[in-house]
Amino acid sequence: DIKKKHSSHAITQDVSMGETAKAAEFFGADAVIVTGTSTGAMASVSEVEEAKKSVRIPVLVGSGITSDNLKSYQEADGFIVGSFLKEKGEWRKPISPNAASQIVAAFQRL
Repeated sequence: DIKKKHSSHAITQDVSMGETAKAAEFFGADAVIVTGTSTGAMASVSEVEEAKKSVRIPVLVGSGITSDNLKSYQEADGFIVGSFLKEKGEWRKPISPNAASQIVAAFQRL
């Protein structure tokens, strides 16, 4: 997870997402994950695209995926979907069958 959520970005603010992705690839990462600023927060579409253009390894979106915004991340190689699947979007709650159906339908449309 590069420039991961909940971390101190002040230390890496002068390093672009693309450069960070390249460094991860250089050091042997199997993939890179781009996340939002907190659990459930959307990842920046432009940062996902920048990472994708910078590396040959898979780029995953690691937070903020919903049935409505999935199509915005068509450049990504994969997705980690968590909070959206939970009742009321709260990560501690059980999985919502309705949300699961919505995300499956969104993937099928994509």
